[in-house]
Amino acid sequence: MSVEQAPGTSTFAEFAEAIDEYRERTETIIRDALARFAGQSTSPDADLARVSREIEGTFRTLGGAAEEIRVQNESLFAASIEIEGMAAVFRDLFELAPVAYVVTNLESRVIYANEAACNMLRIPKNGLSGKPLACFIPLSERAAFRANVLRACESGGVTSWPETLVPHGGTRHIECRLRVRSASASGSRTARLLYWNITEETDEDLF
Repeated sequence: MSVEQAPGTSTFAEFAEAIDEYRERTETIIRDALARFAGQSTSPDADLARVSREIEGTFRTLGGAAEEIRVQNESLFAASIEIEGMAAVFRDLFELAPVAYVVTNLESRVIYANEAACNMLRIPKNGLSGKPLACFIPLSERAAFRANVLRACESGGVTSWPETLVPHGGTRHIECRLRVRSASASGSRTARLLYWNITEETDEDLF
């Protein structure tokens, strides 16, 4: 899908300014003509013709302005609908993925997590948001985990390492493979984030 660039606000501002200048000039001419019709003019027919031309021109200009604004608004509306559709597609790709995806800050505090990640960690989204992933790492392994997170922050590519996760409640341990990339969202001015892919490893995967 492609989206046409939406018209800039400067275009609308210039268009509106031109219309306003034309309106002021026309209003002045009409007021002068009406004053002359009150008894100051010796050629009312010529004045009437002039007023008529100006009024007709005003109507044409305003009609063109209305049509232009309508077309621009339709373009903006169509672009907005297409962008919303694209956002929904990518949101579904993230939310409905069969593997755990998590987005955190550089300190590994969760910003976004998909359904698979919440199921793996046995915690709902509102409980997971803001928590550092280190909370789900055994105490004896947290120093190594933080060292790996720092390495991922400094890397320009994907950093991967095996890890043990302890889901909420501590009922069991899960052997996982963490794949992490540090990056900023496209076009974003926010700080860099960590993008996590977490897959559970079976006994066969470990050998």
